[in-house]
Amino acid sequence: MKNHSNWLWLPAIALSLGACKKAEEAKTPEAPASIVEAPATPEPPKPPEAPSLPPPVAAPALNLEARAAKLGFAKHLPQDTEAVIAVYEGTKLANRMKTSKLWNMIQQEIGVGPAMAGDEEMDALEAEAGEAPLPADPAAAADEPFGPSSLFGTEFTLAMGRTSGAQLGNLLTVNRRMGYFQMRGIATAFASAVKTGNLETLTAAMADGYGEDIFKNLLKDPQSGMPLLEKTQMPPIYAAFKTNPADRPEAAQQLAAMIANGNMLGEMVEPVETEVAGQKFVGLKILGTKISAALAEDRAGMEEMLDAATVDQLLAVLAKKDIVLLSGTVGDYVVLFIGASTDDFKLAADSGQSLVSTNALAFSDNYASKDLCILSYGQKEATDIMLESAGGLAEMTNGLRDGLATADGLGDSRELDALFQIVAEREAALRKLAGNEASGMLAFFEDGLKIESYGGYSYGMLDLKSPNKLGHLGDSEDVVCFANMTGDAVFSEKSREYYEALLETAYAMTLKIAESPIQDEAMVQFKEMAKMFDSTFRPEMVAMWDALSNQLSGGLGHESAWVVDLKGGAPAIPGLPQNVVDKAKVPRISMVCPVTDRSKLAASWEKMNTSLTGTLAKVSEMTGSPIPMQKPISSEKNGNTTWFFPMPFFTDDFLPSVTVGDKWFVASTSKNHALDLVAKADSPSPARDGFWLTINFKALEAFAKETASLVEENAETLTGSALPPEDLEMVSKSIELLSDLDKMTVHSRKEGSVLRSSVHLKTR
Repeated sequence: MKNHSNWLWLPAIALSLGACKKAEEAKTPEAPASIVEAPATPEPPKPPEAPSLPPPVAAPALNLEARAAKLGFAKHLPQDTEAVIAVYEGTKLANRMKTSKLWNMIQQEIGVGPAMAGDEEMDALEAEAGEAPLPADPAAAADEPFGPSSLFGTEFTLAMGRTSGAQLGNLLTVNRRMGYFQMRGIATAFASAVKTGNLETLTAAMADGYGEDIFKNLLKDPQSGMPLLEKTQMPPIYAAFKTNPADRPEAAQQLAAMIANGNMLGEMVEPVETEVAGQKFVGLKILGTKISAALAEDRAGMEEMLDAATVDQLLAVLAKKDIVLLSGTVGDYVVLFIGASTDDFKLAADSGQSLVSTNALAFSDNYASKDLCILSYGQKEATDIMLESAGGLAEMTNGLRDGLATADGLGDSRELDALFQIVAEREAALRKLAGNEASGMLAFFEDGLKIESYGGYSYGMLDLKSPNKLGHLGDSEDVVCFANMTGDAVFSEKSREYYEALLETAYAMTLKIAESPIQDEAMVQFKEMAKMFDSTFRPEMVAMWDALSNQLSGGLGHESAWVVDLKGGAPAIPGLPQNVVDKAKVPRISMVCPVTDRSKLAASWEKMNTSLTGTLAKVSEMTGSPIPMQKPISSEKNGNTTWFFPMPFFTDDFLPSVTVGDKWFVASTSKNHALDLVAKADSPSPARDGFWLTINFKALEAFAKETASLVEENAETLTGSALPPEDLEMVSKSIELLSDLDKMTVHSRKEGSVLRSSVHLKTR
């Protein structure tokens, strides 16, 4: 057989070109006069305008001119742009990074930090190599010649035009179907291994997950094959670099030179130029006809895997797939365009017909006075397509189902078929709870870094509108990490059902494998373990799952708070110096939930205790060594009972335990912490909703310094010798990194119908 490596990759390359324009049933309207395009191209129907995303507080919207001036290249993008990310003032971003302690430490570790600047020996070596030494004065870098990094120094915008969502959806469809065919192939190979008693076919199938067979299947598949390939093209991609007038000619030359490298493909490319927005753009076109012709030279090799008709169809489709690369200037920007044809290249001749004239970027209006560093936008319709195309785990379980259904030698697989169907149905029910809207995000420097986002995708797992009652548990300055949220009741139920289906399916597959007649040594051992578990431990594990997923969760409310502080006392473990035991602090971690039905919690423990006792009895019988179930000890305070197992060296402040009352449930590493939180939980809480996360870097730094000092002070007792100076220096530098940071806060919620998230990384 011939080597097919020169064409096996072609389906992946062809599919990576994106999705072509969908046929429109409606009559195509004329293009607006202010949008300048290649003359022979009719304007496709406009997509629905992105929904307005309100600002976080009431504020007058910017007028068109002010918004256009603030958002830069967006004023040149067409209204049907599907995604944008813009980085403003890249030089400022870089300078802020360079002044951070983390960046300085990285530089020093890799040998290019400030300590290297001015090093005479290094400068001499660089001079010999023809390289300029690092400037001793960073300001001297401003006098260096214009380079590629300068393109990103002022403003850089990357945007994707109309059909990009569909085109990326095509790639996700291929990936989804590839997972299906991989699982189908593994199931078929397993059935063959069972029939022959030889595991080699299964091993080969798993190792060759991306071999010839999977590409054959993809090409013949109605979802990922020729129908998908027929409508694939490169999506319209724009990259724009803001430049000052003096640097613009050189910047434009750099982009043009980069495109010119494509001439190395010889006759597969041809020069192309067009006029857009009154400006000339030049570049080259990679010709699909030439690529198809080159592949056709190995037609005999292709026909060893595909039939002649499929080869004809494949070559004909590829012949239609061109890629165009263009560059030029418009306004203050040097622009690079990549697409399927010059017809896809569109720029707005004035801001009144551009993306900024729509509601898509209105979320940014309230931040006009901020020092923006990043802005992004994603169209809802485009994201919907990608989410739908990506699919889920059901695609793989469907592959297993179909592989087993067509296999011979596995006996009755109807139970597995039914379980696979249940997985698919429950996954679909869970996905229906998710939501998606147009997304907008911007980041700016203010008291550190702030990130505000609007819309986007939500799994539906959180109730973002119900008021939380435990938000005040994180108010203490001693709390180093705090999270508070309320889970969505319907999502919790649907996800529990989904995970149950997955566990049942995995268990049934395990038993089916254990029934195989294969006598391989590893398989024999696997069978013994599976059968022992099924006959011995299954009842206890089922009861344990029921106790946790049904009774325990049924007795607790949907809100939870995770609280971590650094005030815990160290346990008196033998070997630890008394000084360490007296002074050391350890983290205390607690999870707090409201109690809705205390009787269910009691029933949950009874069932778990019975399951654990039964499991240990069976293990004792198997090993011949009795392992009795430990009996928990309890203590009561103010109507709350704390349960824990007796262990040596534990103290009230270092005691894994569960505290239960009529109102609150706390699972904690510290009895004292749990009781403190219960007392605080009963106090009034300020009105808060949504998801909250805070990280206190000041508290973390203080803890790190105190711990490092204590370890250094007692190093000889702990390790037998003093800590090496280099280790002390590294620890000191690592702790010093925290001195740049104060606190990080994350808050996700619903404002009206809009999903909102705010992130604040406060610096000192």
